[in-house]
Amino acid sequence: MRIFVDGDASPYKNEIYDLSIQYQIPMYVYLDYAHLLKEAPYQVIECEIGRDSVDMRILSDLQKNDILITQDYGLSALALGKGAYVLHVSGLQITSNNIDELLLRRYLGAHQRKSHKHIKGPSKQTKEDKIYFLKQLESLLKHLCK
Repeated sequence: MRIFVDGDASPYKNEIYDLSIQYQIPMYVYLDYAHLLKEAPYQVIECEIGRDSVDMRILSDLQKNDILITQDYGLSALALGKGAYVLHVSGLQITSNNIDELLLRRYLGAHQRKSHKHIKGPSKQTKEDKIYFLKQLESLLKHLCK
């Protein structure tokens, strides 16, 4: 089991790293060259710049029972197909039971944007959001590390 973080999607990399150390699970953060971090305590996997290059690299490395942290529903669906666990940065565990609805919402949002209808984006994450996400991640780790 390993933790994979879609680096563009997660604002909590250091906190995820702390949990990965606590549970002795390797953690990898995937970033394209345009978003590289100067120094990080966790392993950074550098990817080409380009549409979906990070996603494709994550998918090539991801295996059954790995944990993926992302906000990308398309990537989430493909990761579920590989038998991975997926946690959205909101703390929502993405499963085969909810992925279809999430993909439909993504499609409808894209359709509205194409129609030039204004759609309110996600609100800025709060301290409570961070606490909730970390509790959900720790709960998943406890469950998987039994």
